[in-house]
Amino acid sequence: MRSAPETPEVGPAKKAEAPSQAPVRVLVTGFNDWRELGDPPQLWRCRDNPSCRLLLGDETQTEPSGADSFDGPLVARLRAAQPEIEWTFATMPVTWGVFAEVPSDRYEVIVNLGLGVYDRFDALQLEAGAYDLRQGKDAAGVERAEAIRGEADRVLAAPQAVAARVQALEGERVAGYEVVVAKAREDNAYLCNETHFSALSALAEGGADDPLRAAYFLHIPYAKDGDYEALAEGVAGLVLRLVEP
Repeated sequence: MRSAPETPEVGPAKKAEAPSQAPVRVLVTGFNDWRELGDPPQLWRCRDNPSCRLLLGDETQTEPSGADSFDGPLVARLRAAQPEIEWTFATMPVTWGVFAEVPSDRYEVIVNLGLGVYDRFDALQLEAGAYDLRQGKDAAGVERAEAIRGEADRVLAAPQAVAARVQALEGERVAGYEVVVAKAREDNAYLCNETHFSALSALAEGGADDPLRAAYFLHIPYAKDGDYEALAEGVAGLVLRLVEP
């Protein structure tokens, strides 16, 4: 008599493994100092501008030499809060056209920081669009008073998804800082505006294969009593809200 064939043991079905996703790449920039830089001007000096101090930490007069140069309080908080994000940090001289040197096609999100809240210490100001005007003398002594693009509509609006996220954050408080939103305006025509205009242009002109999907500009105040830790806490909280899916 032939025995019946053994029934093979059937274990639990294996779950299909989800394909690993590449980390989101985020660039956060700040500006160097632009006043009283000496002759010739020390364009890489970072002493007074809180946007570069949040990224670099200590005062410096030299160009950052690599990722290890960025150990400021904002950098530490962002890396600790979202280690799965591929963070890149950069500081920029306050010179006309500097954003053209930024490889915007390498990132999904760009957040540019600049000093721009002068009447209070507890506000973070998101820019809703940019104005088609560059005006003033930059840190290298070059003066401009001209349209950036010269089209009939002077306001360059952010894409709908970016604009909606900015507006949704208006009035919220992050680590003691109030989030305010400012419309594009003629009297905001210095390097911060030109940089945001260029970033929004890169976003609008990107093709289907271009990874860039969001660009923001955040104006920050001076650190009250030189407390960069407190300022970093607020800025980090808002940046994390901007880059979340």
